Amino acid sequence: MAASDDAVAASDDAAAASDDAAAASDDAVAASDDEVEQVIVTGSRLKRDTYTSVAPLQVITGEVSREAGIVDATEIVQNATVSSGQQIDITFSGFVLDDGPGTETANLRGLGSSRTLLLVNGRRMAPAGVEGAPSSPDLGLIPGSLVQQYDLLLDGASSVYGSDAVAGVLNVKLRKDFDGLEIETFPRRFFHGGGSQNLLSLAWGRNFDRGFIGVGSEYYRNERVTFADRPWTAGCRKHIEIDELGDIRHEDLYFPHYFGMDLEGCSLGNLAGRVWVPGTDFGTIYFTSGSTNGGWPNFSEPNSPWGTFGVDANGDGQTDVNFNDYNLSGRQDYAELYGPYTTLNIMLFGEYTLEGDMNITPFFELGYVKDKYSNRYLEYPLFPDVPARNPFNICNPEGNGVDCGLAYDALMTNPNYVRQFADYYTREEGCFGVPHEDCTPAYFGLLSGPIGPVESVPIPYVSGDRNQVFRDLQQIRFVAGATGDLPMLDFGTLSGWSFEVALAHTLSDGDSRRPGIREDRLNLALGVYSTDDVPCENNTGAALAFDAGPGCVPVNLFAPSLYDSLVGDFATQAERDYLFDQRDFATQYNQTVISYYMTGSLFDLPAGGVSAGIGLEYRRDEIDSIPDHSARDGLFFGFFSDGGAVGDKDVQEFFVEVELPILADQFAATELTLNVSTRLTEDEYGGSGWTGSAKLAYRPINSLLVRATGGTSFRAPNLRELFLRAQTGFLSVFDPCLLPESAIDQFTNDYNPALDDRDPRVLENCRATGVEPTTAHNDGFNFYTVEIAAGGALDLREETSESVTAGFAWEQPFTNAFDLTIGASFYRIEIENTIIEPSAQFVVNDCYYSQTGNSAFCTRITREDVTSAGTGPLISFVDRGFINRDSETVRGLDLNLAFDWEFTVFDLPFQLGVDVNTHRLIERSTLFVGDDGTPDFNEFQREWYFPEYRGTANARLDYDRWRISWTMRYLAAGLEWDGAVDGLGDIHASTGWGSSTCLGPPEDYLCRDYADAPDYMLHSASIWYSGDTWVAGGGVGNLFDKAPPEIQEFSTTIKNVPIGAGYDLQGRTWFLSVRLRLFEGQ
Repeated sequence: MAASDDAVAASDDAAAASDDAAAASDDAVAASDDEVEQVIVTGSRLKRDTYTSVAPLQVITGEVSREAGIVDATEIVQNATVSSGQQIDITFSGFVLDDGPGTETANLRGLGSSRTLLLVNGRRMAPAGVEGAPSSPDLGLIPGSLVQQYDLLLDGASSVYGSDAVAGVLNVKLRKDFDGLEIETFPRRFFHGGGSQNLLSLAWGRNFDRGFIGVGSEYYRNERVTFADRPWTAGCRKHIEIDELGDIRHEDLYFPHYFGMDLEGCSLGNLAGRVWVPGTDFGTIYFTSGSTNGGWPNFSEPNSPWGTFGVDANGDGQTDVNFNDYNLSGRQDYAELYGPYTTLNIMLFGEYTLEGDMNITPFFELGYVKDKYSNRYLEYPLFPDVPARNPFNICNPEGNGVDCGLAYDALMTNPNYVRQFADYYTREEGCFGVPHEDCTPAYFGLLSGPIGPVESVPIPYVSGDRNQVFRDLQQIRFVAGATGDLPMLDFGTLSGWSFEVALAHTLSDGDSRRPGIREDRLNLALGVYSTDDVPCENNTGAALAFDAGPGCVPVNLFAPSLYDSLVGDFATQAERDYLFDQRDFATQYNQTVISYYMTGSLFDLPAGGVSAGIGLEYRRDEIDSIPDHSARDGLFFGFFSDGGAVGDKDVQEFFVEVELPILADQFAATELTLNVSTRLTEDEYGGSGWTGSAKLAYRPINSLLVRATGGTSFRAPNLRELFLRAQTGFLSVFDPCLLPESAIDQFTNDYNPALDDRDPRVLENCRATGVEPTTAHNDGFNFYTVEIAAGGALDLREETSESVTAGFAWEQPFTNAFDLTIGASFYRIEIENTIIEPSAQFVVNDCYYSQTGNSAFCTRITREDVTSAGTGPLISFVDRGFINRDSETVRGLDLNLAFDWEFTVFDLPFQLGVDVNTHRLIERSTLFVGDDGTPDFNEFQREWYFPEYRGTANARLDYDRWRISWTMRYLAAGLEWDGAVDGLGDIHASTGWGSSTCLGPPEDYLCRDYADAPDYMLHSASIWYSGDTWVAGGGVGNLFDKAPPEIQEFSTTIKNVPIGAGYDLQGRTWFLSVRLRLFEGQ
């Protein structure tokens, strides 16, 4: 890498006033002052003789990113200052994602990947993924080592590039400047171990008199990183609460205080090794091999069903069961933070100019990428209802179990437990006037007596169950076309017209595999489909899948092998072989684009020539995402169903762009240029719409460019939003129709309307939907898990948006001693009629909190019948399919600076360069208007995914063939969403808010969950040497091993670490790059 390489220009904003500062290399500038190369700048389709952009444009070069130790396209794009919102990468593989497991997407301005248009060499990159209905391109398929630069156009650009360019355009420009053979290796290692990354690229090219041909290839391998490999994801999750003094607390005080359980610095996650017996006074009993504190062999009750204290039935002063021994948090650290993946990229390209005055130049690009990815995450629990007379049922005294009523009585009459009971109620309630010696469960009629066989719900975790995914994905992209001049149009005032016609076709083909336990097979093996609870018998007429019955064997869900370790296995291989199946998915996405474009000069004005462009584009998208029956019908236990998607649509577009030089070389106006463009889009399902933009560039003096843009954008529903078939998962929702515990009189156990603080309108809406809110209950659990479904809708309308930008670019004109350019851009994007997937809780709230009582969302809620235990009717299903809703807005400010200084020290020449890109987010908001016209306005700026400030800085010092580089990246503090901030409370919930780490007054303070992330800054350093035919360098990324922030766990954290928020989860790295060029000019 030569010291004169100016590929370090980080932003076209900052370099707008200077061609030299923005040029990718000296080779990009014409060799003669009389010959100026015309180029197409991202943001316009017109040819120009400058890299200056009127629209806000940020450029990230491959060289600068390599110097920071990053080659991967996903890292580069998602860490850019203009990327905000949740950034989807492979750490999300345990989630249900729009584009399937392992997909990584771009999200400019925090408006979502569906509103960011991704181009490769100026042409659309097709969506790729597997499962469901992928709708976004996968950044992971881009060969990072072969990228010349990333152009990020940051205004609404639908009139220039078509639908989807709402937030902006990312144009990835691949290198085509190979001359001879180029070989590069780029290993990357992590100081905390695991995750080794290895990259090898080969490229060859040859230039001819009339053309060139080239081929490039890249092999990239990333090894797995487990939770245990990183200190911030190893071990158990913990409480993070803040007290009234501002001190952070971690130690759990609730369970030691009430139950005598020491959680050893952990907070409780999922609890394994247990069985729930519904319909009885006790709740969940835990596996205690070889002992019991009741009458259940190998199982014990942890806490008293009456009163709030831990059970000590053996009188040793210790609670018989400690929840921490069953806490899975920290005990599944074999799960993968980053799953292993390999990518092979091959691209072939060339062009040849034919003889003749039209200079017709056929060209082609052929790209192939194959990606293999897998991930192992956390096992899911089983929690089936085991029929009462199942022979293995722990609560079947007619089989291998016991009478659970008598087992319960064994605990209630245990002398040590009776003493605990009497002590507790005498201390708390004076035992309601009963003497201590008579204060027993039997006295109050709390004994159960024999109850005979009853169903039970074992909750084991089985090794390898529903916790792995394997994905294979390949994409083939072919582009063919021709460019040429149109000398026949050189007449009158017309001149310099040229054309391009092109055909681009992309095929993305992927498949995924997930192993797991089939629910229908498990139910059959438990006797659920038998009137006599006989395993493997179906005499109820239940319609089962064709492969559910063959090979059925009775399954014992109470076998010690399932409980001896927290994640266990079945007692026999035959049980495992029968229950486990593989869920397969095949997804294919085809995109074809045919385009024709002409550009040239219309006529001359005093200030210069008026240039214009006109074009047509036809695009066809097709998706065939086909699940097997296990995925389609949701046959895995408690796992989401996915119907895939099948559909296609056509889009036809016509566009025009004109640029008028209004003033030039005038007093106080060395340049005044207006660029206007318009596009008509005809979408098969989204209808038709005109979009337009106007861009104004004004230079009062040569060194200052003042610019403004305004435009509209159009986004028709994509194939996912149109054709996604039912896709389901399971999430917790709050049900306002169920009786709150606070409305139950603790002495009479009856409903007391005076204690019910729910809005009367909520009660009326519940009754209107068939739920009596004064009797419906779930034993106090108003948060519970329901099945959630999403799906496409053909009646969706298109989104429209308005975008405004204003800014300047200034180059200091005062001295030649150094170069300094500063650029700034203000932007505002407002989207109307946004297409959204409402959350399940939004659907529930809109229905039951509606002030008009006629919410359209009520039809999206399904409830089941009241259970035999008297609970319900509970919500069983929520449809959160796509809808059009109101508006979203984002506003912000980009500020960029570039500085270059040549100086000498002891007659030795040095060159110092500094590039700074910063972004301030002023507003990121959504507006939803309820049925009664009440606006629901939410702002997200300054939260985890929307920090107020982002910044990057790169400093480099060149001497002779050496370069030292220092890179910094900054994220401002991220705050918890205001609506999620809890009030101050204590372990007794004395204020109405709970806490796990504060005892409360008078001996302690109050606390609340704390989920604010502090300011965050990363540093990287590297050193490079450039030989005649080789370049070598290396360095350290995350130099100071900066850890990601720890916050109270929420839906998108791993343990206490937020993912997809811009924080480095790998820690300190070292990297090495060696690049060799051979046979140049031969």
